[in-house]
Amino acid sequence: MKKLTKRLAVMGMTAVMTAALLSGCGMKKATPENLLQDMTAKAEKTNSVLMNMKFELNMAEETDSVSISMDMDIESTADPEASYGKGSVNLGMFGSSVGTEMEMYTAKEGDQYVTYTLVEGEWTKDTVDAGDVLGNVGSMTGNISDYADKFELEKSLVDVNGKKCFELTGELSGDIFTEMLQSNMMDSFSGYGLDEEAVADMVFPCTIDVYQDSVLPARIYFDLTATFAPMLEEAGVTATDCYIEMTFLEYDSVDEIVVPDEALSAGESGDSLGDIGGGVESAEPAEQNPGLGDDWESYTVQINDTIVILPCSIADLETAGVTLDISYTPLDYVVNAGEYELAWFVDGNGNEIMVDMINNTDGALELKDCLVGGISVDSYDLENGGLTVLFPGGIQIGSAGADAIAAYGEPDSTWEEEEYGGSYHWYAQDSYNSCSIDTEAGTGLVDSMSIDCHE
Repeated sequence: MKKLTKRLAVMGMTAVMTAALLSGCGMKKATPENLLQDMTAKAEKTNSVLMNMKFELNMAEETDSVSISMDMDIESTADPEASYGKGSVNLGMFGSSVGTEMEMYTAKEGDQYVTYTLVEGEWTKDTVDAGDVLGNVGSMTGNISDYADKFELEKSLVDVNGKKCFELTGELSGDIFTEMLQSNMMDSFSGYGLDEEAVADMVFPCTIDVYQDSVLPARIYFDLTATFAPMLEEAGVTATDCYIEMTFLEYDSVDEIVVPDEALSAGESGDSLGDIGGGVESAEPAEQNPGLGDDWESYTVQINDTIVILPCSIADLETAGVTLDISYTPLDYVVNAGEYELAWFVDGNGNEIMVDMINNTDGALELKDCLVGGISVDSYDLENGGLTVLFPGGIQIGSAGADAIAAYGEPDSTWEEEEYGGSYHWYAQDSYNSCSIDTEAGTGLVDSMSIDCHE
């Protein structure tokens, strides 16, 4: 899960970075058209920018919640074309939060733009499109002045970064929104059926603040909550708060950006935004313990050669050869009555599984006294080799998705997208227990799976 979180972090951050495609203003009569035209002209003449980007996405599905947040300080130069960002990305799921610090350099190397990313002490290298360059000064202006008729000028000035600013408010159509954000932002919502085609007919509230003295961009804010909410609701998901905010702090103050040697020596990561979750290999059928059930509602899971039946104890999992990672969730962590907490169990090779530690009693319990009510695993969790996890019917990472459907019957909920793969869910009739299988685009192989028995 932590490896998946790292990739989600990179995906979430890189998606938001591509949003910096606006800019500029002037000293004529303050109208939306004059401000945006002059802002664009002035921004195109700047050589560097120091800015901050924030991205917040909060969603809820039934009793579960998911949040992704990013806060990055970014500096970028136009000549030479380079950028540097440093900040944090956090993923919250089901009451738990996992965060990571990260750094990112982007530089033009020959005819290519190369991005170097540092996450959890590891540098990776990727080739990116020119439009995806982090905080690219040259692409900030875009053609926002063409859409001046979409904005109104507020009567009062506002304060941004301690300076007075004009404020423009309006709504941009979905095609303009995706043009500004390129395609990467949309990848963050692909699992909920939100692609460029689906977004084309939507509108997005947008606020642009312009420094009164310099007529340069001060802040750009997209409120995505109300726009995405109706479509997310069709997928059973509630959007509670979603926005992108870019604050431009200084212009022409950034020194030369130099990519460090340790980053330059990084190998290709092999993960582009379009490939996240890719690379699953077909799994050879593993030898099944006779105790592994055929039906997912047997709630049996085989870890290596050991069978556990959910809910089980921490000791049962440890017998299977994995131990609780107390650096993320300590044994004395208190879980309230009727609630659960995420925890991770790891083996000696660094593989891991994510579990739900449940408290079905009437009082608070320390984690060590809770039961394991759910087990989740994905392809990244097992990439180090040596850990086998089988779900009922012998389903494992790398199994054919069709085999899971054959074993468990027709799913109660199905989501399929050619570009992003499939997601299949089964629900117990008399409880909230469930099983889910996700498959990789192209191959149809299982790349993540979870099963829970909380009741």
